[in-house]
Amino acid sequence: MKVGQWIKMILISSCVVTLVGCHARKNADQNAVNNANAAYNGQSETYGAGEETSFGDQAGGPGGKQTSQRIYYFDFDSNIVHSSDRAAIESNATYLLNHPQAKVLLEGHTDPRGSREYNIGLGERRARAVSEILTGRGVNPAQVRVVSYGAEKLAGLGRSEQDYQLDRRVVLVYMQR
Repeated sequence: MKVGQWIKMILISSCVVTLVGCHARKNADQNAVNNANAAYNGQSETYGAGEETSFGDQAGGPGGKQTSQRIYYFDFDSNIVHSSDRAAIESNATYLLNHPQAKVLLEGHTDPRGSREYNIGLGERRARAVSEILTGRGVNPAQVRVVSYGAEKLAGLGRSEQDYQLDRRVVLVYMQR
């Protein structure tokens, strides 16, 4: 074989290896997304809260909120946690303090208005605002992971202000109890 043919063979082989590697990485990423979605939808046996959603707290807990409240809504273009959600977040903080092996994922979401980059940043700021409340109550930061989906996982398909209000949220997902 000539040198030119060897170079072509090496280039083709490199392309094939790269494509196979990219495909394998895409499948691994998709599996991670599927696991997170299953936990988010309460369909996973490995992740999420499973059958036990109240963690033994009473319905008349602090501020009338249960630990099972794990979705916190935000105003437009804001990362300020509503005072009405603080009791539920603090209740989850108490659970995390009493269960040091437990881990949570805080998923930040936005409505579809704004650029992708801005929405990813806003979703992260919202999730970090909830994280700061948890760690401020003494939760080990290693128990809390933050991710921003921006406007990638909308709560609904509508385009009304009511739909947008549902999109602006942080979801607390128990990854390990």
